[in-house]
Amino acid sequence: MKGRAASWRSWRRRLAPAGFGVIVVGFGLAMALGDSGLPRQLREQAFDVALSVRPREALSDRVVVIDIDRAALDRYGPWPWPRDRLAQLVRAAGTRGAAVVAIDALLGESAGAGADAALAAALAATPSVVGAVLDPDGARAEIDGLSIVATGSADLDGMMVAAGLSPPARALSEAARSVAALSLPAPDGVVRAAPLLAGGGGALIGGLASEAARVAQGEPTPLIEARTETRRQQLRLGEVVAPLDATALIRLRFSSAERRARRTIAAARLLDGEAIDLAGKIALIGASAPEAGGLRATPVEPFMPSVQIHADAVEQLIDGVHAIRPERARWIEAAAVALLGAGAIAAALTLSPGLAAGASLALAGAWAAATLWLLATRGLLIDGASPALAAIAAFLATALAAAAAQRRDRRAVEARFAQHLSPEVVRRIAADPDTLRLSGEERVLTALTTDIEGFTALTERVTPAELIALLDDYLDRVTRIVVAHGGTVDKIVGDAVLAFFNAPLDLDDHAGRAVRAALAIRDATEAMRAEALPTRIGLGRTRIGIETGRAVVGDVGGARKLDYTAYGQPINTAKKLEGSNKLFGSAIAVGPGAVAACTGLAFRRIGEIKPSPTLDPIVVSEPIG
Repeated sequence: MKGRAASWRSWRRRLAPAGFGVIVVGFGLAMALGDSGLPRQLREQAFDVALSVRPREALSDRVVVIDIDRAALDRYGPWPWPRDRLAQLVRAAGTRGAAVVAIDALLGESAGAGADAALAAALAATPSVVGAVLDPDGARAEIDGLSIVATGSADLDGMMVAAGLSPPARALSEAARSVAALSLPAPDGVVRAAPLLAGGGGALIGGLASEAARVAQGEPTPLIEARTETRRQQLRLGEVVAPLDATALIRLRFSSAERRARRTIAAARLLDGEAIDLAGKIALIGASAPEAGGLRATPVEPFMPSVQIHADAVEQLIDGVHAIRPERARWIEAAAVALLGAGAIAAALTLSPGLAAGASLALAGAWAAATLWLLATRGLLIDGASPALAAIAAFLATALAAAAAQRRDRRAVEARFAQHLSPEVVRRIAADPDTLRLSGEERVLTALTTDIEGFTALTERVTPAELIALLDDYLDRVTRIVVAHGGTVDKIVGDAVLAFFNAPLDLDDHAGRAVRAALAIRDATEAMRAEALPTRIGLGRTRIGIETGRAVVGDVGGARKLDYTAYGQPINTAKKLEGSNKLFGSAIAVGPGAVAACTGLAFRRIGEIKPSPTLDPIVVSEPIG
C-alpha cells in the first residue's frame, strides 16, 4: 500500500504539468476545426509555405505570355494602347499559329467604330477570349453566359458572384469566341486561386484560364460531373478535367520564376514582325508594366502580373496538376493535433529535456514531411504547420510547467531540510523528491542524543544575554558536526540535541558516522569549555548517548506545523545511555546495537544498564579514540 501511494504521488506530480500541455492541445484542436477567421488565415499561410517549397514544374510547353512590358510602353506609347495596336498584336499571334489568344485586360467602352472594328476583325480571325470584370455595383450583363451541362446535383454555393458585370465592348464580345472573368479573388489581399466559373450580372461565365483552355480545344460544352453519393464533383472541358468544389476556384500552384521567364515573349518582338513559332500555343496577352495596373500580390511574389497568374492556372488545367483540399481535412488535422500533442506531452513527462525536445521536433517534422509528400504526390492540401506547432507548443508548456514544479519542490525541500541535513543529502532529495517518504515508515536508524552536565544550575548563574549567547554558540557547533557527518537534527530542547542517522535517506555506515560525530562533538565542546565565558560560568561536560535499532520516522503534527521526527527503541535507549554517562563517569555511551553495526571502530565495555523495567540489561560501551 505504501509503495502504491508513493507511486501515485510521484505520478501525480508528473501529471500535473501535463494539464498545461492539454490546454495547448485543446487550443490547437479548436484552431484545426475552425474554418474562418484566424484559423483559416493561419492555415492559408501554411499552405502558402508548403506550395512554395517546391514550385510546380510545367509538364507541357503550350502556354505563352505575350508581355506588354515597360520597354513596349516606352516604344509604342503609354497604356492603354489604341485598339488598332492591340489588333496588330492579336493578328501577329494568330498568324504565327496560336490555338487561342486570351486578353487579360478589360476592353470596355467603345474606342470608336474604326478602332473597335479592327480589333474585332482580329479577334474573329483567331480563336480568342476577351475579359469581363465582376462588379458588385454594376448592371446586369449584356452577354450570353455559358451553357453548361450538369450530371447530378451540382454544388456551387461558394462561387464568386457579383450583382453586376463590366463586359467588353459589344463588338468585341460578339467577335470573340468567349467572354471570361478576369477577376481574381484576394480576400486578404493575396491571390491564391483563380476562378473556373463565376457569376456576374445574372450570367454564368468561365474564368480566363478555363475559357482559354476550352476555346483552344474548339469550344466543347462545359460539363459538371457531380456524384451525390461521394459529394465530389469535377468540371470537364473537353479533354481537360479539373476538380470542382463549391467555390469553383482552382487553387494555384505557382511555377518558378525561371519557368515564368521561359514562357514569356515581349510584345515588341511580335509587333516588330519577329518570326516566333506559336503553333498550338495558348497565348495570353497582358501587361507586366506597373502603369497598366495589373500587378497582384501572391504568396510567391508581391507584385506578379495578373496575366502570369492566369497562365499558371492554364498550365495546371492542361497538365492536370492541382492542389485539392480533402473534405475531411479538418478532422484529419484535428486528429494529428491530438496524437502529436499527446506524444509531445508524454515525451516531456518521461524523457530527459534534451531527448524530449528531440522527440517532439521529430514528431512535428515527420508530420510536416508527410503533408509535403501528400501534396507532391497526390496534390492534397493538408495543414502541416498547425499540428506540428501544436506538438511543439504542448511540449514547451508541459516541460516548462514540469520545470517550474521541480524548482518549487526543490526550493521547498531545501528550505525545509537545509538546517537539519548535510548539503549532500539535501541535494539528493532536491534532485529526486520521490526518494523522500515523509508519510511515515519504519526503518533502521542510529539515534544520537546530547545534554550538558549541570545545565539547570548554570542558568541561575548567568544573565539572560549570556545564556542565549552561550547556547547559540554551543548548539551551532553541535548541529554543524551532526550535519557534517550526514545526520539529521531532529529537535533541540533547551541545551539537548536529538539527532538520527539513516533517515530520511539511506546512509552508509550510519552507526559509525554517529560515533565519529560524537567524538567530534566531545572534542569541540571540551575545547569550548576552555574559552573565556564557558570557563567563567563553569560550563559542564557534554554527555552523549548512541544506539541503533528500528524506529518509525515521518511527519507528525497538525495543519499549522509539521515536524519530521522519529519514535521507537533506539531513541528511548539513546536518552538512557546519555544519562548513564553520569553513572560511569564517561562522555559517550554507546548501546550494543550501535556497537554491532559499527565498522573500523574500537570500543571498551564500561558497564550495564536496564533501559526500562520490562527490558533486560544491556551492555554499555565507550569508543576508544
